[in-house]
Amino acid sequence: MNNSEQTSTLSADTSKEVKQTTSKQLIAVIFILALATKMFLQPLFLVKAAGRDAYIALAIDGGFDIIVLIVTLIAMKLSPDRDFFELTRCVFGKVGSRIIVCIFGLYLFFKLNVAVSETVSFYSKNILTDLDTTLLLLILLIFLVGVALHSLRALTRLNEILTPVIVTCLAVLIAIVVATGFDLSNIFPSLRNPHEFGVALSRHMTWLGDFSPLLLFLGRTEMKKSTVPLCVVSGTLGSAISVFFSVVMCAAFGNVTSLVDASTNLSSILQYSLGNVYGRIDLVAEILWSVASFIQNALFFYCVVRCFEYVIGKPLHLVTSLGVGALLFTSLSVAFSDPSILSLLIVNEITSALVASFSLAVPVLALISAVIARKKEGGEKSGQSGGNKNAIRSTE
Repeated sequence: MNNSEQTSTLSADTSKEVKQTTSKQLIAVIFILALATKMFLQPLFLVKAAGRDAYIALAIDGGFDIIVLIVTLIAMKLSPDRDFFELTRCVFGKVGSRIIVCIFGLYLFFKLNVAVSETVSFYSKNILTDLDTTLLLLILLIFLVGVALHSLRALTRLNEILTPVIVTCLAVLIAIVVATGFDLSNIFPSLRNPHEFGVALSRHMTWLGDFSPLLLFLGRTEMKKSTVPLCVVSGTLGSAISVFFSVVMCAAFGNVTSLVDASTNLSSILQYSLGNVYGRIDLVAEILWSVASFIQNALFFYCVVRCFEYVIGKPLHLVTSLGVGALLFTSLSVAFSDPSILSLLIVNEITSALVASFSLAVPVLALISAVIARKKEGGEKSGQSGGNKNAIRSTE
C-alpha cells in the first residue's frame, strides 16, 4: 500500500469520528481540563516558591491558557469540517503536515508524562499508600489504552456523564468554605518580593497547555453560535475555581511553606483551613480531583495515539496505543521514578519557556491554517464559478 492509499485509509477511519462531539460535550471537556492540571502539583510548587503570592502566579497562568483557548475556538469556528490533520495537510502538504503533527505529538507526550505522574503521585501518597507504584501505573495505563481504542465520541460521553459529579462536589466544597470562612488577611500584602515572584512564575509554566487536546476537536464538533462564548465562560469558570482553592491554600500555608509537600493536596488544605469540623470532607475533594485527572489523562493519551497514527499513516489503534503505553511506562518508571528528577526537569526556565511557546504556537498555527484553507476554498469556488460563466457565454 503506497503513501496516498495509507493516508486515504487513515482519513476514512478518522472520518468516522467527524461531528461526533456536541457543543455541550465540548463545554464540559473544557471545564474539566481547566480544573485538572491546576489543582494539585502546580499550586504546591508555587506555594513553596512564592508563598502567599502563589495564587497570583496561578491566575496569570490561567489567563494565558484562556487566551490559548480563545485562539483554538476561533480555529474550530473557521474550520467546521476539516480536522487538524486535514487542515495542516491542505496548507503544508503531506510531508510538512506529518512533521508538524509529529512535533505536536511529542509535545503532548511530554504533557502526558507530567499529567500521569501527578495522578500516580496523588494516589500513591494519599489514597493507595500500600499499593506498589509500578502496579498503580500499570493499572492506569490499562485504562488509558482501553480509552484510546474507542472514538472521541465515547470519551466525550464519558466526560459528560462524570461532569455532574464534579460540579456537585465543587458546589459542596465552595459552599462550606464560603460559609465557614478563612483568614484572607494571610495573603496580604501582595508581591512583597517581586523578584522572588518573577522567578517562581518563570519556572512553573510547565503546566500551561491545559487545552492543547482540543485541537483534535477541530472539524469533529458541532459548532453553534453560542458555542464559542459558552466555552470561554466554561474555561474561565474552571480556572477561577482553581484560583479560588489556591487562595484557600495560600491563606493556610502561605506563611508556613515548610509544611507543604507532595502529600498536601486539596483535601488536607480544606481540613486545615476549615478546622477539621466537617468530618471526612477530604473524600469529596479526592473524588473531585480524581475524576478530573482521569479525564485529562485520557484526553492527552488519546491525542498522542491519534497523532502518531497519522504520522505512520495507518489507523492501528491497538498497536499504537500499546506502543505509546509502553513508552509512557518506560519514561515514568525510569526517567520520572525519582521525584527530584521530575522536579528538576519540569520546574525550570527552559522547560517552562518551551511548553509556553508550544501551547500557544500550535493553536496559532491551526488558526492561520484555517484562514489559508478558507481562502483557498473561496478561490477554488470563485474559479469554478468563473469557469461555469465562461462555459455559458461560449455556448451562447
